[in-house]
This record gives sequence, structure tokens and C-alpha cells, in this order.
Amino acid sequence: MRRNNFALILLATATALALGPIPAAMAANAAAVVEADKLTWVPAPGLPPGALMAVLYGDPTKEGNFTVRFKFPAGYEVPTHSHPTDEFLTIISGKGRMAFGEDAAAGTAQKLVAGTFTSLPAGSWHRLWIDTAAVVELSSTGPFAVHLH
Repeated sequence: MRRNNFALILLATATALALGPIPAAMAANAAAVVEADKLTWVPAPGLPPGALMAVLYGDPTKEGNFTVRFKFPAGYEVPTHSHPTDEFLTIISGKGRMAFGEDAAAGTAQKLVAGTFTSLPAGSWHRLWIDTAAVVELSSTGPFAVHLH
């Protein structure tokens, strides 16, 4: 089994370079409204080319809660991986499939449609296929890391 560990430091670096600092209200844990049409999307570091990411709240490389959104094109695939912290996904738009376990075979994948919520405990192996262009929201706690299978 090949395992690569990497903290999503690239995620924070790319986001910081593209977005500048996180708005003061969000950084100070004050109330904030984040409008979808005002998000700044950057290439999603640590993922295969084609995915975009926007940080809604927090910093994935630091202790504490964070929320990000990903835009995936149709036909995109995130290879089998796991995380050392719990992960929560909500499909905002589009369609996809997710399989679980170290083998995470396409034949066992469950459908994901807009509104679907997925809870993945720390260490859960999973693989994602995007069937139609999709926006996916991810919430977790940092520091966030990905373990590729």
C-alpha cells in the first residue's frame, strides 16, 4: 500500500496568495455572512488539476473548525484517501458517487446528489467520482491532512 501524507499547507498558501487574509469577522469568530457569488475560487492544491476551492471559514492548516467549497468538473475523480480528522461533506449542486473502504471500487459507490450529506469518521477510506459538474462543501477541523492510498 502506498501512502503519502501531506498537510494542506499548499491549500492555505494558495488561498492566502489568492484571497489575502481571511475577513476580520471570520478570523475573529464573529458573525459573518458569506455570499456564494462573492467567493474567490483558486485551483485546489493537493488535488488533481481541474478542481477549484474557496475558503468560507477558518484555516485548514491551523487548529480549529474550517469550511471550504470545491468546484469539480464533470468526469473528475478524487483518488482513494482518508483524513486524520472527521470530515463532513454536503453536495451543493451536481451529481457524483462515493465508495468506501481501502478498495473503494466504483461498483460499490453510492450516489451523491444535491442536498446529500456525508459524514466520514477520521481514518475512513473513500473515493469520489463527479458525474456532472458539482459544488461540494467540506467541513472539518484542522490541521487538515490527506492520506492517499
